[in-house]
Amino acid sequence: MAYDVQAIRKKLQGSTRGRFNDPDMFKPEKAQDSTTPIKYRFFVLPPVMKGDTTGSGPATKSMEQFFVTHGNHWVNDRPHPCPRIYSEGADECPICSFGFDLLREEQNQEKRRLILNQWMPQSYYMVNIYFPSVKTNPEDLRGKTRYYNASKTLFDQWTSCLLRDDAGDPEDPQAFGVFFDESAAFCYQLEVLKSGRNNSYKTSKFLANGGDPIAIANKDGEPNTKAIQKVLESRIDLYSKIEEPDLDKIKKLASVMINGDDDDGFDEDETLSESSSVSSKPKAKSPPADAVESDSLEDEVPFDADADADANADTADAADAADADAGSDDSDDSANKEIEDLLGQLDEDDD
Repeated sequence: MAYDVQAIRKKLQGSTRGRFNDPDMFKPEKAQDSTTPIKYRFFVLPPVMKGDTTGSGPATKSMEQFFVTHGNHWVNDRPHPCPRIYSEGADECPICSFGFDLLREEQNQEKRRLILNQWMPQSYYMVNIYFPSVKTNPEDLRGKTRYYNASKTLFDQWTSCLLRDDAGDPEDPQAFGVFFDESAAFCYQLEVLKSGRNNSYKTSKFLANGGDPIAIANKDGEPNTKAIQKVLESRIDLYSKIEEPDLDKIKKLASVMINGDDDDGFDEDETLSESSSVSSKPKAKSPPADAVESDSLEDEVPFDADADADANADTADAADAADADAGSDDSDDSANKEIEDLLGQLDEDDD
């Protein structure tokens, strides 16, 4: 019998409320310390084009960028894909539209934050990442490719890198340009700290390597083309991991959330009760704590994909020591940035 694997996955997501462990997904450990970070090192990989070989067969769709944006409205602990985020603004989302109207009317910052949590989606930037065989990385990730739902803090650092033309100050060189070029890349160090009940990634950073990009796999100081190709062919078809929004379902859900109209065939635990109203704060909310992330920065070294992990460990650890005093000036959290961005969109709309 021929099975529709995409339909099976979609059904699985629904039956598990969107919470199941995908072996292809990277999820940082829950931080227990607010001063000593958990560290991971990885390379963001280039976009997958339609027909490219991936870990699950030929890619079904081309990526326009190195990332794919998507987002969910969380209602009663269930994710509902947002059409506005998925289409990058081309499609309207009635839930977002109602949230924007509330934001326009409210000037109190704390109340605006509550509106954001209740009515606006949690956005992600999905990327393919490759973990080199270095001691910093857990053994089960070394040499592996995973996909990662990165937060806005990380995405802002990545876009800043793309906009830099050179390494800048020789005394403090920075990663620059197309950091995901497999033959001339910059390694990224994710640092995970505890912030309240969530992870924070604000101290994460590129490893600048003196301003010199490196291949994601090298041998004797030169790009290892065979190993690089193997890594590229292990990338994940990201679109196969994202549920496409159902516009009709989102419209019905918006009606339930805004008007308390529950005549549209939703399961009781998927939506709100008929007695819900706008004034009673519908149970639309941000994702569970384990779905929220924050972000961080450091030095880097060339990596040899064919070398034993321990052979790279000394160099990687030396970079750790050199970076220990680096610190970060980024004091904004992801929620504040998202509020600012959304309010900026409101200003543009009003103009």
